[in-house]
Amino acid sequence: MAPPRTGAGEISTTALYCYGVTAAGSAKPQRDAGLGGAPVDAVRFGDLAALTSPVPPGKVRARRADLLSHFDVLGNAFENGTVVPLRFGIVFEDERSLIEDFLKPRHDELIRLLRELRNRVELRVSANYREDAILAEIVRENPTVARLREAAKLGRTAQPLLVELGELVAAELQARTARDARMILGRLRPLALDQELDEEPIEHQVLRGSFLVERKRVSAFDGAMEDLASGQAGRIDFKYVGPLPPHSFVGLEHEGRR
Repeated sequence: MAPPRTGAGEISTTALYCYGVTAAGSAKPQRDAGLGGAPVDAVRFGDLAALTSPVPPGKVRARRADLLSHFDVLGNAFENGTVVPLRFGIVFEDERSLIEDFLKPRHDELIRLLRELRNRVELRVSANYREDAILAEIVRENPTVARLREAAKLGRTAQPLLVELGELVAAELQARTARDARMILGRLRPLALDQELDEEPIEHQVLRGSFLVERKRVSAFDGAMEDLASGQAGRIDFKYVGPLPPHSFVGLEHEGRR
């Protein structure tokens, strides 16, 4: 293992916020890009570079602007090479602590992660029903729902039947959600190396997840998303984000100050 490239007399005693780790040769400074508009620079150890910016004493709060800065710094670094993201809020007491407590003892693990994540990106997909369209579809395809709904409009439906109507619609929606989620995953899974799915979708959400994809297959994934959006136009709305650093596939943390 190579020694730190920063001399002991040059090590800063300023608290440092750490965004992630990249290869030493890929790290580039980012002017005014860090939390609070601070400059982002690299702390190097051997073949590794931690992306950091100075922070004032105290905890880093999860403000929206700071969360966006965290992801922006990683996204900018990702344009220059592979990045191992850290979770938001990791602060080291100073540069020496960053090297001795993190980069040095976890050197081999970090090198392995950089190697494994090379030429791999995260693509995020969410799919949500258009509420009016999916409810109209249920009414159109389920005669019992249609009958009860018409009776409700005319004021002839008793409370127990209204409850039955609500339960029928909920069951139909659940069945369609499961079916459409399988359809979407059946199209996207063959193009991905791994996936992380939201196990507790919100109402009218069909699917929300992240996919780990080789860079060379991103265009094929793009094509699959275009086909899905076209085939479900007016029924399901898709949101597609990426390529991104593989945040969802790296659980790297450190017991530093939060």
